[in-house]
Amino acid sequence: MALCLNVLSLPDKHIQFLKHEPHTLQDYLLGQVPTEQTFTAAKPQPLLVQFVRFLTWAKKPSLPLDWPSTEVEMIGPDVNHRNVDLYHYILNNTEERVKGAGSLFQTWLDINNHDAIKMDADNESFAFHSQALPELSTLLAKLDEQTVRDRFNAWLLEHNPDYFPKEDEYLEMFQGWQRFSAKVSEAKSNGLGLLWVAR
Repeated sequence: MALCLNVLSLPDKHIQFLKHEPHTLQDYLLGQVPTEQTFTAAKPQPLLVQFVRFLTWAKKPSLPLDWPSTEVEMIGPDVNHRNVDLYHYILNNTEERVKGAGSLFQTWLDINNHDAIKMDADNESFAFHSQALPELSTLLAKLDEQTVRDRFNAWLLEHNPDYFPKEDEYLEMFQGWQRFSAKVSEAKSNGLGLLWVAR
């Protein structure tokens, strides 16, 4: 399993392109134009897809004109395979599986039970189109400092009752949520969606 979950904002049309051409994702993240070898080295398409492309004279897909030219910015939060269940709990105030935008971290907890778009066959990247961001933004807006602290404490009481966080741990966790909330609000205002990748 990869160590970190990295979240970025991007246009819906980029999500669509990367969904159909997942082998270009690494180039996208680095802000590089994919080479011809990237397309030719892609996993072979099923025969039916090849046949449909042949019938419709489909060519190699063209990159979106606004393909990134520099490494993309990750917008957080600092989620890894050890704390993803904690982040799910803080966002949703439950360990139960949820529907909608609250299932963001659930993609790591229950690979087949979430409302995100599976971006690749390896289940290493997922996305939400822009229409999911208002719901996510509403969930994030509820996470003031006291709420984050209370939910962190409630999760610890259940899973690690002998651990008592220091004040700077609470502050660091809250600031991470605050930054993420601000970036999601910014993405929502710009009509962007989210993509998260395991790296």
